Amino acid sequence: KASKLGLRTIGLPKEYGGPEFDLRTWVVLIDELSYPDVSCAKILTQCWKGARRLGEQATKEQKDRFLPAFRDDDTYLLGGAGTEPGSGSDNQLPYDAPDAGVMLMAKREGNYYVLNGRKHFISNSPVAKLLVVTARTDKTVGASKGSSRFIVPTDTPGFKVASVHDKVGFRIYLQGELDFDNVKVPVENLLGGKEGGAGGGEGVASKVELAGHAMALSRAALDAAIKYANERIQGGRPIIQHQAVAMMLAEMYQTLQAGRSLLWRLAWMADMGQVDPALMHTTKVFCTEAALKICLTAMEVFGGSGVMRELSAQKFVRDAMVFQHMDGTQQINRIKIGRILENRLKEGRLSR
Repeated sequence: KASKLGLRTIGLPKEYGGPEFDLRTWVVLIDELSYPDVSCAKILTQCWKGARRLGEQATKEQKDRFLPAFRDDDTYLLGGAGTEPGSGSDNQLPYDAPDAGVMLMAKREGNYYVLNGRKHFISNSPVAKLLVVTARTDKTVGASKGSSRFIVPTDTPGFKVASVHDKVGFRIYLQGELDFDNVKVPVENLLGGKEGGAGGGEGVASKVELAGHAMALSRAALDAAIKYANERIQGGRPIIQHQAVAMMLAEMYQTLQAGRSLLWRLAWMADMGQVDPALMHTTKVFCTEAALKICLTAMEVFGGSGVMRELSAQKFVRDAMVFQHMDGTQQINRIKIGRILENRLKEGRLSR
């Protein structure tokens, strides 16, 4: 039903039947879609990011081959495979050592690349029909130069979903561990037609998408807490009229509005072509940490009922926990912010 409403193909370029919305429109849509259930919305927005990546990075031949099939099939989901059991955030570390980062190998053999290795925590992978897989094409240099991306249909021989992860939150947003056993990928499926340059993070669209989900979840948790506080009677009156509870709600609201302001600023700057890398990482960290703080406070407002599965408060917390490790750990994002500030000092820019 969501696909028939156009909600699966938001990330498609106009020439392939998509609306080509700007990131500010993404924020509006994500806020509405994630409010009732963030994990359901994340299935769709993962496709937005995948389609946007193909639209921006794929060759014309690759786009003609894959995007119409994605557009026309309501069950066609996309995913991106970067994280591995032995490498995740180190793909984004600033020192970029040859022995760190993605290690799934892609070896050129004639007209094919042969992929061998394992990925895990890969979003949508148990149900996706197409993955963009990051693999090492050169181990003599760091991941930023020695990694490449490949377009891999999930029905390719040798590819297998080894397991589906059992997460505490985002329960219906499936993530899996993937085995690549001599998976032969045609040379024509090398994303963009060139090796290298696939290391590092996911970019501004991913940060906006993730922060948007975090703020939508926060809004849902705050609203649930306000409603409960107005209905729950203690001491002869609704607990919202007790100052201690009112102050908790006020702090949740303040944190939410601060995060939303950061999110909107980042989306606006990106749409204007003025991406600030420090702001990008700051928004991711602040909004996802704010979501956990808001959801934990909401659960506290619910009191003992907050940990009961029949109420929503505990689910908000479980979902917010998952945000903390998406798109780089909080520590990695802070390391990047620190490195950016250090470089700006050398340029005489300081914190601007």
